[in-house]
Amino acid sequence: MLKNCTRLECIVNGKTGHFYCDMDTQLHEAKEMIFQFQKYIGLVEDQVRAQEEKKEESPEQETASDEVIHVEDNCC
Repeated sequence: MLKNCTRLECIVNGKTGHFYCDMDTQLHEAKEMIFQFQKYIGLVEDQVRAQEEKKEESPEQETASDEVIHVEDNCC
């Protein structure tokens, strides 16, 4: 099956991105599609940020528990 489509292309930092849609897609539909892509990318960013925060919290918790043990050793 052959189908006409429209392609938008953008280059950022040497990386090329493409957006394909049916040729008869209305502008408001194309905007909604791009908005949905942005929402998805935002969710991925939030997940990455949450994982980084967990990694940062883990060493702090270990250090805090080590300090408690150290204090208890000095008291006894």
